[in-house]
Amino acid sequence: MSFKGFDVFTKSPVFENIIKNEALSLNIAFVCFYGSMNYNLETDKSDYDFFIVYYPNFENFYTHRFTRSSVIEKNYDYFITPFHEYFKHVMNGNVKFIEPLICNTVFGVNTAGLNDFNLKLIEKVKNFITLNFKRNSGAMIGIVKNKKLNVEKGLYTSNTLKYKESYGYDIKEAINSLRIAFLLENYINTGEFSFKVKQNPVYKEFENYLSGINDKKIPKNYYLEIINKKIDYIADCYEKMKFKEKPEGEVRVKIQKEVEKDIMEICKDNACFAKND
Repeated sequence: MSFKGFDVFTKSPVFENIIKNEALSLNIAFVCFYGSMNYNLETDKSDYDFFIVYYPNFENFYTHRFTRSSVIEKNYDYFITPFHEYFKHVMNGNVKFIEPLICNTVFGVNTAGLNDFNLKLIEKVKNFITLNFKRNSGAMIGIVKNKKLNVEKGLYTSNTLKYKESYGYDIKEAINSLRIAFLLENYINTGEFSFKVKQNPVYKEFENYLSGINDKKIPKNYYLEIINKKIDYIADCYEKMKFKEKPEGEVRVKIQKEVEKDIMEICKDNACFAKND
C-alpha cells in the first residue's frame, strides 16, 4: 500500500472492506488513527494503526459482555473497542487514546462524517484533556517505564522479534519510550501536547537518538542509560510544575461529570441497534 494521509486511506478499498465487514455486527461510531503518522515519523514501511469505536447495544450492557478485539496485518493494525471504554481510557490519561483527538485524526464511516453529538462530545473531551494534568502525566510516565522494562527484560512481541538479531534489543519499544518521554517532558513544561516531531525543536534531541538507534550506534545499555536519565529529569520537572493541577480542579471535575453524562446518553440512544444475522 502506498497511501499518503489518513483521509486517503479511509477512502481506500482496504479500509472500506474492513469497515463493511465490522459493520455487519457493530454499530460503528467512528474510526480514529494513532501511531507514527500522527508524529510525522512515518516511512515507506509504516502501517496504519487505528481504533474502530462502536456503540454498545442493549445486550452488551445487559450481559456485561462487549466486543474487544485486535487485528494485526502486514499493512495495518486495528483495535475494536466500545464507545464508553474508549473515552474512559482518554479520561484516564492514556496517550494512545488521547492522540487521535488532539491530532484530529478521527473519521466518521459514512458520507455524513461524524455526527453533531460526537463532534460536541469530542470538543468537550479535548477541553477536559487540557485540565487533566495529573492523570495524563501519570499515565504517560507509566507507559515509558513499562516499555523500558520490556527492553530491559528482553521481552519481544511477534512483530518485534525481528529486531533481536539485527539490534540485540527491541528498538521499537525503545524508540516509543523515548518519544513518549520527550512528549511528556514538553507537556509538563508547557501544558500542551505537541505530537509533530519533524522540524520541531522540542524533539531535536529525540530525533538524534532515533537516528542513532536506527543506525545501530546506540546499543541496549546506552539506551537504558539515556531513558533512565530522562525519567529522572521528568520526575524533577514534575515536582517543579505540580501547581498546574490545582487551579483548574473544580472545572475539570465539572466537565468530567458532563462528559460521563453525555457518553451515557449517547450509548443509551444507540443501544437498540440490532445485529444483522
